[in-house]
Amino acid sequence: MSEKMTGKSKSMGRIIGKIALWLVIGGALGFFGAFLTFSIKGETENVMHLFFNGYLAYALWYQLGFFIVLGGVAVTLYFRAGAQIKLGNYEAEDRAGEYQNAAITANELNMVIQFLLFGLAVDGKNPMMLANVVCFLVCCTVVVVMEAFLVKQVKRIQPLKRGDVGDARFTQKWLESCDEAEQMVIYKASYSSFIVMKTLLPLLEAAALFGKLMFDTGNFPIVLICIAWGVNTGVYCFGSMRLEKGNKM
Repeated sequence: MSEKMTGKSKSMGRIIGKIALWLVIGGALGFFGAFLTFSIKGETENVMHLFFNGYLAYALWYQLGFFIVLGGVAVTLYFRAGAQIKLGNYEAEDRAGEYQNAAITANELNMVIQFLLFGLAVDGKNPMMLANVVCFLVCCTVVVVMEAFLVKQVKRIQPLKRGDVGDARFTQKWLESCDEAEQMVIYKASYSSFIVMKTLLPLLEAAALFGKLMFDTGNFPIVLICIAWGVNTGVYCFGSMRLEKGNKM
């Protein structure tokens, strides 16, 4: 019994030692980072303003360019999947599924980039801000319609799939209509996403602090990232507890 307690004490001591070491390293890096930040703050601000003003001059064309490229990729893959479906054999359907997954990825990426570019374009210095607003609305509408076409195409191969893009419970219905193997893929991908966000959000928090010191971005980005961090962790933890409680019952 005493040997076990001694082993636990040593293990706990090593854990505390590692935590203390990381705190010291983090503090040292933070000190030097702050020193470098205040040393180059003026020059960095000038460079960032130069790049941002350059972006505003062509913001509309950036939006259209990304939309055309990624939208073109999604449409091309959509038609390739349709051609494979017409062949009517299992191998062709598998290839069609690969094309559809790639098309959905390009379509989702298109939506994310449109939000990013539109957010950057909303600025009083932008003389074409109204055009950016119209472009954003049109592009997002087309992306949603493209998603509906892709979902409909997937149902041609797998008619048991349920849910429509316009349905508020589309994600839940789609998941429930998947078989166990497909659900396992979704669960593993979701866990991978959680792990990535668990690592990424603290880095984004550090970047937001850097932005506050360098560019006077204020506290809002810091608060927003912490909210996202808390939601990401809370949903996972409470969801795990709920599922474990259901399994015990």
